[in-house]
Amino acid sequence: MESQVLYRFDSGQSADRFLNRLKRGAVADVKARRHQGGSCILVSYRTPTNNTFSTTCQELDDLASNLGGSEVPL
Repeated sequence: MESQVLYRFDSGQSADRFLNRLKRGAVADVKARRHQGGSCILVSYRTPTNNTFSTTCQELDDLASNLGGSEVPL
């Protein structure tokens, strides 16, 4: 199953840093793109189907938080 998370940042520059880090592999197996202008990034990733625990969402939240971003509803 695919999950999507939207992050909003205080500035376009912070959003760019988040996007660049994701594209360089800071969090494995995610896809990211701009959403709603320059300060939001939409991230997609696959959740495990075999009842294993995934830390992907927590890793994304931590990275976004370190760059001044936060998760917002889609």
